[in-house]
Amino acid sequence: MTEVKKRIRRTAEERLADLEKKQTEILERQRAALAKIESAKKKIMQTPAVQKRNLELEKRFGRAAKVVAPEWDHRHYIAAIEKVLADSADAADLSVRGEALLEEHGKARRGRRSKVG
Repeated sequence: MTEVKKRIRRTAEERLADLEKKQTEILERQRAALAKIESAKKKIMQTPAVQKRNLELEKRFGRAAKVVAPEWDHRHYIAAIEKVLADSADAADLSVRGEALLEEHGKARRGRRSKVG
């Protein structure tokens, strides 16, 4: 008199719903992991050494910009960047040229400065 349990078969729709649920759970875990990685990267970028390097790069950019185009301000630079991007210039070539200009014009002048004017 042992009663045999009857196996209940799930429909294809039920199995598909389970797979979709599993997929959303996996995607949520991935998003959480990526957010954790991004926060770690942001934390690394906030270290004093990196901040000091970024500040020096900003100063170099300012010095080079004054030499190359002394009458331009931020509006001109943004417009120039937009124009170059619209012309679809090669980023590698621009990077090499920009590095050369920063090397040439971006260095701080050494020595004492006269206090004229």
